[in-house]
Amino acid sequence: MKANGIFSAIKWTMSGLNSQVRKMDVIAENIANAERAPDKNGKLYHRKMIVEEKGTRIRRPEFLNQLSLKMRKNSKNHLPSMIETDGPIKAKPGQPLKAKIVEVKGEKLVYNPGHPRADENGYVRMPNVNVVEEMVDLISSSRAYEANATVLDAAKKMAKNALNI
Repeated sequence: MKANGIFSAIKWTMSGLNSQVRKMDVIAENIANAERAPDKNGKLYHRKMIVEEKGTRIRRPEFLNQLSLKMRKNSKNHLPSMIETDGPIKAKPGQPLKAKIVEVKGEKLVYNPGHPRADENGYVRMPNVNVVEEMVDLISSSRAYEANATVLDAAKKMAKNALNI
């Protein structure tokens, strides 16, 4: 007998929890290295991001397909994120969606003439990490984690109540 429903919801929720933890780990690494100057060899830390691999999107329900079609008829700029799709999902319940960590190249110059790694003009090359942006991403990821935990708790309660019937 194949068990779907509540158990499938638990598997997908666990996948979401794992994805958010991974995202928060990357954000924490970025924040920790935000003020790190280049090393002796001049190597600089670059901001890291988690990027969804192509072909891992969830297939949208038919309702959303119809909604985006109607919105597109009114204006092509309506809900552009709903219009773009990479096709059906390739992951199974419980497996995290495929994503990879990529480095975003770049740097910012900070004026600090007293720093030992300052150039002749007094500027120090620093990582391209914006702490405010990272904190916003962290809060967003934390809220998504909380939402997944709430869904997991509700699914567990539903499974427990089903056993009591």
